[in-house]
Amino acid sequence: MKEYRAGIYLRLSKEHEEKNNSIEAQREITTKYAIKRGYKIIKEYVDNGYSGILDKRPALNQMMLDISHRIINMVIVKDISRLTRNKNKTGWYTEIFFPDNDIRFISVTEFIDSGDRYEIDDSIMLRGIANQYYITDISKKIRANKNAMKEAGQFVEHYAPYGYKKKANDKHKIIIDEDVADNIRKIYNMYLEGKKSSQIAEYLNNNKIKNPSRYMKLKNATKKWSIEQINDILRNPFYCGNTIMNKYKTNYINKTCKKNKDRDTWIIKYNTHEAIIEKEKYDKVQQIKLQKQVKTKTKHQFLLQDLLYCGHCKKKLQYKVYKSSDKKRFLYKSSKFNCSMFYKKKCENNIHIKEQDLNEIIKKQVIKKMDSIEINKKVNDLIYYCMENNKNIKKIKEYNNEIEKLERKKRILYQKKCEEYITKEQFKIEYAKAKEEIEKFENLINQTKTNTHEENTIKEIITKFKNGNYLNNEILKKIINKIEIYSKNKIEITFNI
Repeated sequence: MKEYRAGIYLRLSKEHEEKNNSIEAQREITTKYAIKRGYKIIKEYVDNGYSGILDKRPALNQMMLDISHRIINMVIVKDISRLTRNKNKTGWYTEIFFPDNDIRFISVTEFIDSGDRYEIDDSIMLRGIANQYYITDISKKIRANKNAMKEAGQFVEHYAPYGYKKKANDKHKIIIDEDVADNIRKIYNMYLEGKKSSQIAEYLNNNKIKNPSRYMKLKNATKKWSIEQINDILRNPFYCGNTIMNKYKTNYINKTCKKNKDRDTWIIKYNTHEAIIEKEKYDKVQQIKLQKQVKTKTKHQFLLQDLLYCGHCKKKLQYKVYKSSDKKRFLYKSSKFNCSMFYKKKCENNIHIKEQDLNEIIKKQVIKKMDSIEINKKVNDLIYYCMENNKNIKKIKEYNNEIEKLERKKRILYQKKCEEYITKEQFKIEYAKAKEEIEKFENLINQTKTNTHEENTIKEIITKFKNGNYLNNEILKKIINKIEIYSKNKIEITFNI
């Protein structure tokens, strides 16, 4: 008789805390079942506070890992909804993953047991559909309820914005948090006085004022005020008494929240709470920010970006663009690198060098290095970057495209089987064919990669580099690890090749 090593999986979401579905109740039902039948319980997996629609759950992930390592060969749950509420995932677990890994699956209260043959009746899919419909219906009701409460001017978010707090006797009403409201006023006043967001953040940090995440004791709270936090406060209309609805899209099924980029669908509810900042002051800040935004240009991507360091203090060099003039008083833009630590009195050496001069020095050094490199060296990253039109690279792209098509075919086949457009037997045959084809293309990719690094190809690439071709920031990062500047006449380059 086969010896079974059972794993018990227990799950409870935050929304459902009824007694008959508690972790304790699930544990009692599944444990009694295993003991009565003589199954040895190896491990218990508990996800408390996780929705059944989510794929990523700590205990579930660990159980999948233990299955792949052959630690358990039996999974026991109270009912299938504990494992998942996704109808497609229900089929994937019970018809593909568990059978492929020799896992006997048991759902106690639903009298489901895959047995030694690892097969389950088709009716399990109906349970999967019902479980998904249940959580979808719940999510719609939650969204409708929250929207109705927002329309009525009630606060429904988990946390009140920094500067506010929930009313003690009514969590759907918020009031000003006078302990930190002055910090909000200070931020607006400093900005209107001409201070930059970085200067405001520095002021708050120097005065040891806790930033929002630390003050609110949030998980993974940052230690210091950042420019982004200051800008978020300066842009937020909540501080002048208004609330934006539909700014974020919450998926109550998979517990995700994303910003709604379609501003036309945003709805502003005016005067929903007491303002910390007067409307006139808020509008003036927005006007200043809009003017600055118009003046902002695309960030310049210079050749040696992220490669330059001060040879003395080992800090990254600062890139600066400045206006200058010649003897004829013609204005022109120039650029240079310097050590910012010198001005902060943390570095004794005043490093500064013009961008154009440094670019020429580095190019010559790179060409010299490429000239001395052994011709048969395998510089893989270099080859892939430069040989975009190489026939072998094209083949690899074609093979990858075929693999993507076959992966898509596998998903479609599974969907067709779930919806009974094809039989189980047809699904297994076609699914196996697709897997076989994928393996074939993966082998072809490996063979092609081996043939790509031929000596002639390397010679061709290095010859082009000797002439100074292809030199840009991306490829320089593949060749150079870092550049340390001690002075204009002393530059040390650490190469990757």
